[in-house]
Amino acid sequence: MTQTIDMTTALLEGSTQLIALLERHRTSLPFAEEELARHRALRLAIDDQHRRSAHALSDWREALSRRWECEVSAQRLYTATMRQMSEYYSDDPAYARLVAPAHPDSGVTPRELLSDLRRLEASIALLSPRPVFADECLRRLRASGDELASAIDWTGRCESERRSIMLEQRIATNLYQRTCEQTRRLLSAHLHDTSEALAS
Repeated sequence: MTQTIDMTTALLEGSTQLIALLERHRTSLPFAEEELARHRALRLAIDDQHRRSAHALSDWREALSRRWECEVSAQRLYTATMRQMSEYYSDDPAYARLVAPAHPDSGVTPRELLSDLRRLEASIALLSPRPVFADECLRRLRASGDELASAIDWTGRCESERRSIMLEQRIATNLYQRTCEQTRRLLSAHLHDTSEALAS
C-alpha cells in the first residue's frame, strides 16, 4: 500500500507542473481547456481515493487491534478453563479427553481459536453431572467466542474494503499516468508544429 501511495504522490507532484503549464498557456493551446478538465476530474478522484484509503487503513488497523485483544482474552480464558477442567477431572481421564484441545501443541489462527472455544463450550455443555462452575464457564466461553467471532468478521470486512480501495487507486493512478503522458505528447506535438511554422 505504501508503494501505491508513494507512486501516486510522485505522479501528482510531477503533474502539478504540467497543470501549471496548461493554465499559463490555456489561451494559446487549443487543447488546454479539455486537458485541464480531464486532469482536474482525475485529481479529484485520486484525492477522494486517498481519503478513503486512509480511512480504510485506519479502520483495518483498529479492527486488527480489536481482534488481537479478543484473541488474547479468549486464549487466556481457554487456558484457564482447560486448567480448571483438568484439575476438576484429574482422576478421570475420560472426562479430560472429552474437553482436550484439537491441536494443543501448535499455534492457532483466530478462526482455529474460535473453533476451540466453541468446541470447549459444547463439551462442557454435554457434561453430566456438570461441575458447579460449569454454568459460569459456559457463559464466559460463549461471550468470548461471540466477541472473537465479531472481531474476526469486522477485520475481514475491513481487509476486503482496504484491498478494494487499493485496486481502485492503482487503476486511477494508471489512468492518470496515461493522461499525463497524453498531455505531454500533445504539448510536444504542438511545440513541434509551432517551431515548424516559425521556421517556414
